[in-house]
Amino acid sequence: MRLFSDVDEFDRSVKEGTAVAFGKFDGLHTGHAKLLEKLLSKEQRGLSSLVITFDGSFSDYFSGKKTGSLMTNIEKEDRLRDMGIDYEFVMPLNGETVSMEPEDFVRMLAQKLHVRYIAAGPDISYGAGGKGDLELLMKLSEKYSYEVEVIEKVKLGDEVISSSLIRNLIAEGKMELAQAVLGRAYSLEGTVTRGRMLGRKLEMPTVNLSVDPDKLLPPFGVYFSHIYLGTGVFLGITNVGVRPTVSEEKKVTVETYIYDFDDDVYGENLRVELLHFLRGEMKFDSIDELKAQMKTDMLRGRIYFS
Repeated sequence: MRLFSDVDEFDRSVKEGTAVAFGKFDGLHTGHAKLLEKLLSKEQRGLSSLVITFDGSFSDYFSGKKTGSLMTNIEKEDRLRDMGIDYEFVMPLNGETVSMEPEDFVRMLAQKLHVRYIAAGPDISYGAGGKGDLELLMKLSEKYSYEVEVIEKVKLGDEVISSSLIRNLIAEGKMELAQAVLGRAYSLEGTVTRGRMLGRKLEMPTVNLSVDPDKLLPPFGVYFSHIYLGTGVFLGITNVGVRPTVSEEKKVTVETYIYDFDDDVYGENLRVELLHFLRGEMKFDSIDELKAQMKTDMLRGRIYFS
């Protein structure tokens, strides 16, 4: 997959027509997957698949607040590549792009990004103030020589699958439901960093993960997890929180005890899938109480994984 962020560079580099879907695609959930499958199916017509995403959230841009992303840009890029997408075009969010008139946006798609097919949800919006809608997209299709296919929303029961729904599930610690909607377990990725080595002193060594600050974290507490390290997959228990028993810093950490593992993996990249929320973070009266609880958590983890 090739990554672009400049329309003129794309125009110069890519000569074939493209099948396109555009949006934030935060989380790349099962609803998004349905759209992207349509793009990939157009390869039989000689069209390359192109996903247009945005470097940030429109709501964050206009509100000035951070809501937390289900995916970092790098995670999204990796996922799109794994799905077989040919091109990703990342549009910056700035004064110019957010004020672009809807028809100007469509003209750019057709003339600069070579769009010949668009997969769109019924509530699609684009252009300044989100004024562009499905009706306009279809109206302009003849003028700019592209086809529009409306892809109905995917539901879980009576609920429409959306990034907002997934954020709410994760905020409530409902990891199994979030996994059903995402199509995979919710994960945190980053580099292993040096901690205070407290886990090793407690005879329960942990790895500390440096996570992107824009990444959405679940409720503070203890989770059963899968750990992906190199080509291996391991079982573990992950604590997300501020470790109130041993620290007054209020610094959020993600640390994982990996079963039957004691290698030094400092500096390596690691992915942690959060499978099940066990309990909320607690402040204990002593280190001995914390150690006893950790041993109980480890035993419950053994039972869970068995």
